[in-house]
Amino acid sequence: MDLARFIQIYIVQGLIGLFYIYMSYKVLRRDKKNLHLALCGFYVCVGLGVLINIIYASIFDETLVRLLHFMTYFLFCFCQVFLLIFVLILTKSENIITLRIQLILISSFGLLLSVLWFIPNGITINETTNWKPVWSWEFLIYSYIVCTLFTFGPLIYYSGKIYFKFETMELRKKWICFIIGIMAYYFVYYGTSLSNTLNDSTFRLIWSIISLIAIPTTYLIYYGVGREL
Repeated sequence: MDLARFIQIYIVQGLIGLFYIYMSYKVLRRDKKNLHLALCGFYVCVGLGVLINIIYASIFDETLVRLLHFMTYFLFCFCQVFLLIFVLILTKSENIITLRIQLILISSFGLLLSVLWFIPNGITINETTNWKPVWSWEFLIYSYIVCTLFTFGPLIYYSGKIYFKFETMELRKKWICFIIGIMAYYFVYYGTSLSNTLNDSTFRLIWSIISLIAIPTTYLIYYGVGREL
């Protein structure tokens, strides 16, 4: 395992994974309302994704590694729908964003992400790639389109609406922290996806260092709203 991948998996993602699992515990122990469960779902998915990623990093069976890598990426994308539900509940209340609507959003997004598995040669990870994931451009573009249109776009739109609803500067500052935390997560998502597609060793190393900013900034998701739930 080269330095770039070691940093990305065991330092960047390892620390983020531990942080997200701890945050899910802190949120869930307060209450089990839908709002809390949505935020907890986000943290749990990321934590599980990191755990799977660390496990398969030392496995050298092509079929198994490809499956586990897909599961990791699926969870890193799937967690985004829980952030969307969290923001929608804050915007419209649980009376409008009912459990039925939440399940429709979750299942629809899950089905759209599942298509990634069936893209021909979408993921290559074996001895020829030095056991690093290499994606096709079709895989990357489809992922970008689904996640941007289904979660990132609506998240930014509704987060902006919530910001302007707040009347006090203190609440607006807290919400800005939440938005920055979201942007940090998507920054890592977009950058890591591009790194796997470009498959350039120099870019991988540079990106693994740049993405270290995700460790402090993703805390802002919890700092902005989690402590006040």
